[in-house]
Amino acid sequence: MKKLLIAVFTLLACSVFAQGPQKNGTIYKEHPYITIVNNSNDLFLKQDWDGMAKLYADTAKFYDPSSTKAISLADQKKGWANIYNDWEQIKVTKQGYPDGLEYEKDPFTVQSWWLITAVNKKTKKAAKVYMVLFDEFNKDGKIGRELSYYDQTPFIEASK
Repeated sequence: MKKLLIAVFTLLACSVFAQGPQKNGTIYKEHPYITIVNNSNDLFLKQDWDGMAKLYADTAKFYDPSSTKAISLADQKKGWANIYNDWEQIKVTKQGYPDGLEYEKDPFTVQSWWLITAVNKKTKKAAKVYMVLFDEFNKDGKIGRELSYYDQTPFIEASK
């Protein structure tokens, strides 16, 4: 029994030391795709929906906590404009710096963090929301999919 335990522990120890670090990809602090994501924010604040749309593939899909299904680029353009119909004093501030994530088997993705503040036009109440975006780029250098994560509660409360 003692020899069996020694053999098992020896095998476990060897398997632990046999595993070395493996690289899954590269993280970029600066990259042309990060510049595109930063430019999309500038265009949003200028309300340049056509300029923003040029950064996205025609087949781009948007995923947002306010919708249960993917949103098309055409519908997203309407959604961008609707934000300015209901909100004023909109500010979008980058938090930290975006990361460009280049994984071996996945699309190049820019992960960025934002602070959004806005005042509801009807109630005059302010909302403050932290958001993280994941913009996946296609082979043509266009954003093919955008996933946004944020808590909707501050927007809902400021609308009441």
